[in-house]
Amino acid sequence: MLLPTHWPVSAFKLWIGLFPVAGLVMATVVGKPPATLRPGPTYQPVRYQMPPAPAPQPREVDKNGLTDPYLDSGPELSLGECIVIALERQPSLKAVQASTSALEIGYRSLSKMGTAATLLSPDLEIRKQQAKRGLMATSAEYQKLHNEIVQDVTRLYYTAVYAKQQQQLAEYTVFNLDVLVNSGRELLEAEKDPKLLEGFNKIKLQIMEDGLLQAKKLYVVAKLGRQKALAGLREVMGVDAQTFPFQLKDKELPLMTQNVSLSVDRVVELALERRPELVLAAAGVDAFRLEVYAQGKIPFRRVVPTFASGVDIHAKEIPPSLRTTFDYRPGGILPEMPTQLVGTKYDRVCRAMAFAQRADAVYEKARNLIIAEAETTFFDFEQASERLRYAKQQDETSERLANLVDANRDSRAKDQLLFAQVTVAKAKADYLQAVHEYLLALAALERVTAGGIRPEFPGR
Repeated sequence: MLLPTHWPVSAFKLWIGLFPVAGLVMATVVGKPPATLRPGPTYQPVRYQMPPAPAPQPREVDKNGLTDPYLDSGPELSLGECIVIALERQPSLKAVQASTSALEIGYRSLSKMGTAATLLSPDLEIRKQQAKRGLMATSAEYQKLHNEIVQDVTRLYYTAVYAKQQQQLAEYTVFNLDVLVNSGRELLEAEKDPKLLEGFNKIKLQIMEDGLLQAKKLYVVAKLGRQKALAGLREVMGVDAQTFPFQLKDKELPLMTQNVSLSVDRVVELALERRPELVLAAAGVDAFRLEVYAQGKIPFRRVVPTFASGVDIHAKEIPPSLRTTFDYRPGGILPEMPTQLVGTKYDRVCRAMAFAQRADAVYEKARNLIIAEAETTFFDFEQASERLRYAKQQDETSERLANLVDANRDSRAKDQLLFAQVTVAKAKADYLQAVHEYLLALAALERVTAGGIRPEFPGR
């Protein structure tokens, strides 16, 4: 080893170089900055943010209370066009596609490794099989999300159409009730003889005014409910109202019928045959069972990574359980696998077998949940079908009642006319609701059976 030839000069340079460091050390100990150093700036970085907005005030309404500042604009889109846009722009679907691409790259990398790599990693062939199961699981997850997006778009689309029809019905009802209330006021002001009023009085007029206010509140609920449905629809489609305004092509809910007879057994059968969740769970079972063989391939190492070291198996969304007085929705079971197994070959294989048995339980639970969901969805569809049948009959009866109201406009029993008008409006609102629930039940059947039941919605 060669030593430096100029020790004094080198030592002097070293001492000169350490002088500022010594000053900083003394400043730290004493708590004051050294005289040769300038104190740092004391200002804080400026954070730009918008000032808080004032509290909103109640919106003023006109005499009838029928103001709608939300005007439709943009091109008209059908249900099918909205679904296409959602499948192209939804970020969740893009995220799954990116995960699939990453898994494909990993699988190709493993496939390129030959015999030499097998000598260094005896479990390589098994890891290739596990990677293939991972691709199957990702494809199933993509299909699952695809089915959910189709149902979400259908549900929100028809919910917005339904709310618009309810808004129009409420507006028409408010107009008719307002005419009756004004007629009642004029009648009380013009006629002073109680006998000629045929039982109509100020108390009944107050009841009529209360009914008018109730109709106005229903108008507000329908108006804002439509905006909420449109906001949800835009989110599923991956668009916003400023850069992508659009209108709904359907102005009324379609009247559809299920031509093919359905049974609960048929719905369950289609669900078990087609649901991607079962493919996802089955791929997991295979991957867990292959881990047992992978651990057995490495006899002498005490710490061996598992397939979970390259993937987060807890990232799969499992619906939580829900138990209330009227609802029962059990949750799934989370799989478990540590990123590495520690111990002898026998211990590691035994632990892997235990986790594989848990994966079997995950599959069994997933299958049971699919059966329960299929049965519940079918019964919801049956309930919606029966309710729609009676609501249609009630709507036909209300049409006859509406004709009687029009024929007796001059009657002095204004409260009875208003009550009849409210009954007509309620029957029509119930009919619209029944049609809406029937359409949502059809959309749910499509998702539950993974397209095994495909309703022919208009425009799709």
